[in-house]
Amino acid sequence: MKGEHIRERLAREILRKLRLATEAEEKDDRDIICDEVFADITGAVGEQAREQLGVPHECRYFEVLAPYFSKKWDAAEGLLYVCRKLLSQPYIAPVLSALLYQWMLTHKDAGGAEQRQKHVNLLVAGVRQLLWGDVHGERTYFAALYAWLADEVVSAANRARLDTLPPQSRAKLLAVMAAFTPYYTPPEDLGRALAGFPAPSGAAEGARADGEGADFVITTVTDTMHLMREEQSLLRYLHALAGLRDSPFLARCKRTTRLRLQAELYSLTQVGGPRYVPRAVNAAAFRALDALFPMGALSRRAVSLAFRLMHPEEWLRAAAAAAHSCLRALGLWSSYRSASSQGP
Repeated sequence: MKGEHIRERLAREILRKLRLATEAEEKDDRDIICDEVFADITGAVGEQAREQLGVPHECRYFEVLAPYFSKKWDAAEGLLYVCRKLLSQPYIAPVLSALLYQWMLTHKDAGGAEQRQKHVNLLVAGVRQLLWGDVHGERTYFAALYAWLADEVVSAANRARLDTLPPQSRAKLLAVMAAFTPYYTPPEDLGRALAGFPAPSGAAEGARADGEGADFVITTVTDTMHLMREEQSLLRYLHALAGLRDSPFLARCKRTTRLRLQAELYSLTQVGGPRYVPRAVNAAAFRALDALFPMGALSRRAVSLAFRLMHPEEWLRAAAAAAHSCLRALGLWSSYRSASSQGP
């Protein structure tokens, strides 16, 4: 009961601040308040607060509040009402999504029948912003949000939550989930996650990832990878894609879709412009290419080596990388020898 009381107080404080934002006359004041609310709900819950809330694991405040709003219909409707008045504020869609995703996707009447598509589209837009925020920040703050959407909506055995969405909203949600599945899914689980991915137009019972679904997912993944610029996020994405080795998933795609993915991966192996990707990304892209498209692996590396030789500025980088690897190997060998000499 104590934890529930704290959740109620937190929800009231969020509503109070957002109401202050609606009453503020200056745009700068509204921006500051909405920014503060976003920081509040995405902040990490401290150890003492977790104990009081009865939460056994590390989490963020939105993870604590989303189930509360899902159960408290009046509080959720009040939050939605206030957010609608602040739609011009950049943080409002992410705030609404982080707090109301469970309420809006669990209850088919949430948001009102006439305005449901508009509200769900706003929710999906906010989810997209949150997940891209993780990518840009090279972090996983919103992994719990993604996991709930994946387990309880997209890949749930009972697809009522997904299939009762307006068709346009359903397709948009699936596009967002497809885009970030390689980012949040461990490599060993990616094939299984994609195998259960619904087709965007398959609202009928049992319409799982057929050729259309696989094609949709890989097309979305290719487009998303093309937009990524952050090194650690790209490495995470490529490492997961390499986990599709030996998976039949790619075989379900159209040939043109597979070629687009192959071309995008190959572009990440190249040095220089237009993307100037780091060497670690070059290497990860080669591993993903070799895993997904093993034919031609040797010729690809030969061509890449030839291009590197044509760029003298790459010679110094290659020499430095080789020297770093040698020094690291020598350091490990020296540590091993030292440990062996001190042994019994």
